[in-house]
Amino acid sequence: MKVNDMKLLVLSDTHRSLGFACDAIEKERPDAVLHLGDHLTDAEDLSFACQEPDFYYVPGNCDYAPTVPQSLTLEFDGVRIFMTHGHIYGVKRDLTALTGAAKDAGAQLALFGHTHIQHMEERDGLTLLNPGAAGRFGRSGYAVVEIKDGVFSCRLETDTE
Repeated sequence: MKVNDMKLLVLSDTHRSLGFACDAIEKERPDAVLHLGDHLTDAEDLSFACQEPDFYYVPGNCDYAPTVPQSLTLEFDGVRIFMTHGHIYGVKRDLTALTGAAKDAGAQLALFGHTHIQHMEERDGLTLLNPGAAGRFGRSGYAVVEIKDGVFSCRLETDTE
């Protein structure tokens, strides 16, 4: 996909609590929403309610979705993004397996959830980004990825309550 400016909203772990996610979509007005699982049906419900952005999603450990891939590799304006929930890569323990899988996919950015904790770091030219939990777990959060001319930047956002 070739676009001059693109904004991606990254959500994870909504756990059937969609108010914060809907507010984030309305506030950010993204071109696409990337939902990292728990619950997959939330991403489907959001895509029906908010028809403007494109939606991409992967299942989490609380989802029963045997036909949905555990990870996706997407490319937007020359930026390769690896997205997964993270449980199959043991992200609560460390990020080594996730980093390896994302690098094997040729990604510059790896998105994961599962921990409910926001996280952003760079490892060997790969940015690792966890938006935190977008529903029912204390402080809600999401991430925004902006891409312009093949270069991306990331920011983490939290609710103000």
